[in-house]
Amino acid sequence: MDNIILKGMLNDFVSRFELSAESVDLQFEKFLNYCLLNEDYYDSFDFEKVATGKCLGIDGLAIALGGVIVDDLEAAEAFTRAQFDVEFIFVQAKTSRKFNFGDFLKFISTVKIFFGDNNSAIPLELINSYKIKNLIYSRASKLRNLPKLKVVYGYTGEFDLAETGLEPRIESEIQQIRDIPYKFSEVSWRIYDGGEIEDLYREAHNEIQHKISFQRHIALPPINGVKSTYLGVIKCTDFVLLITKKNGEINKGLFVGNVRDFLGARNPVNSEIERTLNASDEKERFAILNNGVTIVAKKVTPSGDTFELSQFQIVNGCQTSHVLFNNSSLLNEEMYLSVKLIETSDLDISGSIIATTNSQSQVTKEALATIRPYHRRLEDFFNAMRSTGYEYYYERRPHQYDDYSGITQKQVVSAPGLIKSYISVVLEEPHKVHYYYGQLLQEYNKNEGSELFSKDDHPGMYFLSHHIASKIKDKVDKDKDLKDWLFHLALLIKIQIASQLKKGKAINDKSFLEILKHIDTEFDSAYSKAASIIQGANLESNANRLPSTTNSLIHKLMTNSETHKIPIVQKKPTEKEPSFADGQYIGIVSTIDDQGNACQLNYGPYSLHAAVDEEFRGKLAIGNRVAFNIKSGLATNARVIR
Repeated sequence: MDNIILKGMLNDFVSRFELSAESVDLQFEKFLNYCLLNEDYYDSFDFEKVATGKCLGIDGLAIALGGVIVDDLEAAEAFTRAQFDVEFIFVQAKTSRKFNFGDFLKFISTVKIFFGDNNSAIPLELINSYKIKNLIYSRASKLRNLPKLKVVYGYTGEFDLAETGLEPRIESEIQQIRDIPYKFSEVSWRIYDGGEIEDLYREAHNEIQHKISFQRHIALPPINGVKSTYLGVIKCTDFVLLITKKNGEINKGLFVGNVRDFLGARNPVNSEIERTLNASDEKERFAILNNGVTIVAKKVTPSGDTFELSQFQIVNGCQTSHVLFNNSSLLNEEMYLSVKLIETSDLDISGSIIATTNSQSQVTKEALATIRPYHRRLEDFFNAMRSTGYEYYYERRPHQYDDYSGITQKQVVSAPGLIKSYISVVLEEPHKVHYYYGQLLQEYNKNEGSELFSKDDHPGMYFLSHHIASKIKDKVDKDKDLKDWLFHLALLIKIQIASQLKKGKAINDKSFLEILKHIDTEFDSAYSKAASIIQGANLESNANRLPSTTNSLIHKLMTNSETHKIPIVQKKPTEKEPSFADGQYIGIVSTIDDQGNACQLNYGPYSLHAAVDEEFRGKLAIGNRVAFNIKSGLATNARVIR
């Protein structure tokens, strides 16, 4: 690869996702799929979901239903029961320096075959996606609009369409797809060269800085936890530029913080916004007829009336943003949009803003589940365990650790990933992990007995669930035959060596540490038994989605092998708490001495005695979240933080 910058980005990507053992071609395929799809489908993108194996001409295929990538028939059936939108994205990736029109023709030819009716011609690697496609068209009455199709070819050299003279020939090939009757509302194609792929990678990490003209604004007085807040209006045309990627598409990644995806042009609220844009006597009153948008940025740099935004999200106003983008031709320079611009790096404040600004309209309980205060407790717990050698980083919000060098993606634990581990290990239903996490939240949060991220759950239950799944992943990465059974393995291992991990069964700090120790010492033998049971069952890979399979595997484990149980171990008097390195930590106050000069802190599963900072003596309360310092093994300077 001659492109030095792109090569550096690829190396960074390979390091982050630990792909050094794979061929350069496969690395680049995953790199391009990630650049194209991860930001737009942040909470459903997965390399395996879009991979096409050795399929001739296709290096990636994503089928997005309602903004969620699906890769199995059951999930597609769930997403197509009500009205839905769909987009097909086909990807071809080449590490070559020159554009190869022959390769492009093979690519397009396979796309044509996919949307044809000759089942026998469908490549084996695309059969599953082909069945999903057929299901989608069989439920055409539920489609809001006919599907969109996007075909993308990417390579590492430089491309100038005008110089190649190939546009008429490419358009001719694409037109043949457009001419297939009753299939598509829109068919688009794009060839990305190395420089454009560089931009995609920067956008995928939310690294692009944007400038807006904020001519009419006021700054609010200082607010605790917020660096700055501005209220004002900006031109609708400028706002559309702000939410547009360099490739001309709307930047869906800016709306990850929203609790709803775009609901479509036919949604009553969106129809009314569009009607206003079309009404000549109302469009210039847009700023007072529309509630506007809320933008949260990690950094805001004002310079006169020009504001530069870094790492920002639109946390309220997803519907307005999409309608403006889709109707940009109707906008003029006299139309303004109300904007609330907030500069903060405090994730708790961001979560509060999301919850509050979305409270005026109907929002489902599960939509707000991942911004509950409980997630800060989880993050603190994972941080405490990292101090003792467990290198996991709980990601409360997307891109939280993008700026941290040396952290691999394997170390980052997202809420959707944690849900899968918890459902498999604690709730003992690994056959459900292929569901989209929004569906899982909706299903399990219907009642308190199965609620996910309940305030009554000891955070150690989530940590242990992930720890088991993570250790298994290291194993199945070397044993590809078991990769589809990761979460069933997790359940079988839990039953053998951590049977207390059940919803409603009390886990405290002491029992957590005992279970953790047992997992670390007994894991290998438990894994061997679990793997032999699954391998001996000779199951088809798609059987991992059946509850009967889960029950059968549990039965085989219970009848064919001795089930280990955690022994009740009394802590030995000589056993010492782990020593912590000098630095700053965060804990929760559990007790306070009579004078208020010292307190007992819960730091993850550990209990520490700390001296209270002079400023806060007599002011601490049980349950306060405090920062404290450790120096030479002593905890000092406990002080209240948010």
